[in-house]
Amino acid sequence: MKPANAAKTALIVIDVQNGFRHPTHWGASRSTPECEENIEHLLKAAREYNKKQGEDAEDKSNAIIICHVHHHSIYPDSLLHPDARLEIDGKVVEAVQPQSFAQPEPLEPVFIKDVNSSFIGTELEAYIKSKGVRQLIIMGLTTDHCVSTTTRMASNLRVVSVTSPTGELDEGDIVLVDDACATFSKGGFDAETVHKVSLASLNEEFAEVVNTKDVLHGVFGY
Repeated sequence: MKPANAAKTALIVIDVQNGFRHPTHWGASRSTPECEENIEHLLKAAREYNKKQGEDAEDKSNAIIICHVHHHSIYPDSLLHPDARLEIDGKVVEAVQPQSFAQPEPLEPVFIKDVNSSFIGTELEAYIKSKGVRQLIIMGLTTDHCVSTTTRMASNLRVVSVTSPTGELDEGDIVLVDDACATFSKGGFDAETVHKVSLASLNEEFAEVVNTKDVLHGVFGY
């Protein structure tokens, strides 16, 4: 993990959508109750960092790129289908819409997928490469599905890698924020176990797994 002024950095915010607020649809329990608050902190830190860079920050070499990925299922019975609705706090909302704290700002691109990987059927890989990104910071829902698949493919596709004229590969950095992602109980295992085992299988092979405080300090200098 590197400071934002030392490596072109992108935040990838995956599937932070209303559909995942349903209390029972995805599982009997959910891990990481602090997940949403931490994602909000990281988004705020990235946006404040960019404001310090001045106007048109997205065009500056040291600005942080903020990418949002949303899931639009092709299956009508999915709670993340574009036609799905659910009631939250007495109001009926579109399930595919982002949760209020994760609303994209005007200069933040949104990529729509219908599978687990954020790189299949989207322009995310091309966008990251076009911006010269050398460090990804990944967060969102859910740890063992779309977050894990995206992290694995980011590594396998070498989306933040560059090859020198002599053929030497510099793989860049892929960072996964453990307390800014969450999942649900399944297969007889409680949610925290599913979450922790999923992270353990990614750490030091597909990504560097860190926590929100690590990122706030190491990337943004807080």
